[in-house]
Amino acid sequence: MLFVNNPGSWAFVLPPFGHAEWHGCTPTDLVFPFFLFIVGTASVLSLGKRAAQGAARTQLARHALRRGATIVLVGWALAAFPFTLHRLLHLRIPGVLPRIGVVYALGALLLLAAPAQRKTAFLAATAAILLALHTALLFLPGYDLTLEGNLQTAIDLALLKGHLWKPAWDPEGILSTLTALATMLTGALAGLLLTSKTPLKTRLAALGLAGVAGVAGGLAWQAFGLPLNKGLWTGSYVLFSSGAACLSLLAALVVVDLLGVKRPFAPLFTFGTNPLLAFVLSGLLAKLLGLVKVTVADGKVASLHKLLFDRVFSRVGEPYLASHLQALAVLAVCWAVLRYCEKRGWYWKV
Repeated sequence: MLFVNNPGSWAFVLPPFGHAEWHGCTPTDLVFPFFLFIVGTASVLSLGKRAAQGAARTQLARHALRRGATIVLVGWALAAFPFTLHRLLHLRIPGVLPRIGVVYALGALLLLAAPAQRKTAFLAATAAILLALHTALLFLPGYDLTLEGNLQTAIDLALLKGHLWKPAWDPEGILSTLTALATMLTGALAGLLLTSKTPLKTRLAALGLAGVAGVAGGLAWQAFGLPLNKGLWTGSYVLFSSGAACLSLLAALVVVDLLGVKRPFAPLFTFGTNPLLAFVLSGLLAKLLGLVKVTVADGKVASLHKLLFDRVFSRVGEPYLASHLQALAVLAVCWAVLRYCEKRGWYWKV
C-alpha cells in the first residue's frame, strides 16, 4: 500500500495497482484484508505467549483495549495533519488505522472470551454470525448494493456526515466493521491451526484446503448475488480474501521457514519490523510533498510532488512507468529510514 498510495500521477496508475471502482477485486484490494487476517494470526501468538508467561485475562484485555485505542488515535492524528482548524473540525473519523485499532481490540477480546477447549468452534461460529448479520442488513428493504443506495452509506451519513473520506462515502464505514472483524477472526483461526499439536504436514495441508475453500466459496457466493466489494466488505469478499491470505501464508511458510529462502525478502522483513512507523511515515511524506509549493519559471505554483513527477520522473518517457518509479522512490526513502531504525534496534510499538 505504501507503493500504491504514492504514484507520481493518479492519472497514470496501472489497473493492478488501483482499487476496483465498486464491485470486483484487484490485487490492491487484497492488501487491507491480508493485514487484518495476519493481525488475527499474530494475536493468537502474542496473547498465547503472554498468557503462558502468567498474564491474567483481565490484564490482557486492558492491554488490547489500550493498544487498539492508541492505534485509533495515531490514525486520527495522521488524518488531522497538518492540524489546521478546518481539518480538525472535519476530521475523518473512519479510516485504515482506526479500523485496525477497533478490529484488533474487539478480536482480541473475543479470543480472550473464547472457551479454552472450544476456541476454534467459538471463533468460527462468531465469524459466520457476523457474515450472516452483515449480509442480511445489506439486503434490508429499501437498500441496495449501489454506492448511493446501500445501508452503510445511510448509516455513515446519519452518524458521521462531515467526517467521512468523501462527502457522501467512506470505504471504512461503520457497518463493514462487522465483516472486517470476521476477517481478523479467520486469521485467528489460521493461527490456532498453526499452533495446534497436529503434525506439521497436516497443518499445512489444512491451511491449503482452507485457502482453496475460501476462494471458491467467495466466488460461489458472488455468483449467487453477493459481489466481491471492498467498500462494503461483503461476506463473499471476506471468504475470497481470507482464502487468498491462507494460500499466501502457506507459500510464505514453505518458502521462508521450510526452505529457508530469506535473503530475497530482506526488504520485506525490514518493513515488517516497524509496520506502524512505515505507514505513518509514508502518509506524512505524501502529505508534505503535496503541501510544499514551489514557484516555477512561468510564475505558476506547483506542489513538490507534481514538480518531481514533471521535472524528474517523467523524463523516462512512458508515463505509467514514470508514475510508478516515483512510487518506488517514496518506498525507498521509507525503507532507508526503517533500515536505519532496524540497525539500531529502534521499534515503534503501541
